[in-house]
Amino acid sequence: MKFILSTFLILLSAQAFAQTTYRAIQPLGAISKGSQISVKSVGNKNTFFNPNQTDSTTESGFKTVSNDSLYEVKSIKNNDTSPDSTTLKSLANSGDLVLNKSSLNSADQSCVTKGTCTLTYDAPVYQSSKFNFFDWFLNLFGMGDKPKSLVTPTDITDPKSSAAAASTALVTNTNRALSGQDNVCADLPDSVKNDPTFKCGLDMALEAHKKNKASGKVTSDTFIFNDFADGEMTGKMYFFNSQGQVAQVLDKNPIPVSRGAGGFGAGTSSQKTPNGAIVTRRYAPPRTANIKDGIELDGLEAGNKDIHGRGVLLHGWNPYTFTAGCLGVQGTFESRKLGYADEMGGRPLYLDQLKSGLLKDGGVMIYNFTPSKVREGLCRNRR
Repeated sequence: MKFILSTFLILLSAQAFAQTTYRAIQPLGAISKGSQISVKSVGNKNTFFNPNQTDSTTESGFKTVSNDSLYEVKSIKNNDTSPDSTTLKSLANSGDLVLNKSSLNSADQSCVTKGTCTLTYDAPVYQSSKFNFFDWFLNLFGMGDKPKSLVTPTDITDPKSSAAAASTALVTNTNRALSGQDNVCADLPDSVKNDPTFKCGLDMALEAHKKNKASGKVTSDTFIFNDFADGEMTGKMYFFNSQGQVAQVLDKNPIPVSRGAGGFGAGTSSQKTPNGAIVTRRYAPPRTANIKDGIELDGLEAGNKDIHGRGVLLHGWNPYTFTAGCLGVQGTFESRKLGYADEMGGRPLYLDQLKSGLLKDGGVMIYNFTPSKVREGLCRNRR
């Protein structure tokens, strides 16, 4: 009887705010700099919330996001034809893409005054998905129609974790549907495959992988290729196998990765991210240094032997901000504690998936393809 009464009260609460249009916000990626975008205010018709954060003072029990802090992205114009860009453009056209006003720097303020601008920096954006709380509560107790984006949790005592997982699943499924592939990792776009600089960098990485695998310094057949060829703050982290084919490690390939504020190179306190080939150590937190949780790294080249001594890590970060010489990937490692989570709190758990999967046992090569690697002359000789 007590269970029935509790269920009835929960359903009444759900019904009370089921009339409100709630939209769950999940980080999805970034619109690249140089893109022309148009935006408008999100208005007050919807209530936006973060399924990764709870707040007992709100009606829904989730932390809401101020409508005044958001813009709806109406359109995106650029020459990027990658699956990620196609996803963002489609979501903008359907009214399901938002950005935080704080993501627009002073050079982009014409977006605020005129509603259009050309981005001078990459701008993080978020998918804004309708979330039916009433159906969700019904589903928790095995009643009503089961929403396609939700899976009945085995433990109904933690419904908010279920909501976060469901919203993340929705983002993943949307990515796959909009890319027109069952698995978005299946291949690289032609614009990447046919780029001679990229192909050169991948050849260099394959040679480094073969050499270090033969010596026993690298044990995994899958390696990470970080494309920092343009030297920008945010690069692209690709996953390949030893034959140079795209490896199916995460639901997205590539994902964003950030470099150090000092650029690339070596030197204590330089805040520089290492060039070239490095290798991961076995994941074994916590550490005693300033960042307690991260993947420790060793250098495999003469010019990057100092990286373990100076504490260069692969750790959780907002990949659209500089690190202090490390590699930063979206995930929960330290990012919330240190205040570098994105403004809305939620993050795709890419690094969390890697630490329990590919990077768990160490021995994975990471190749940082940086401007100095492009200038070595090897690329020119191979064209």
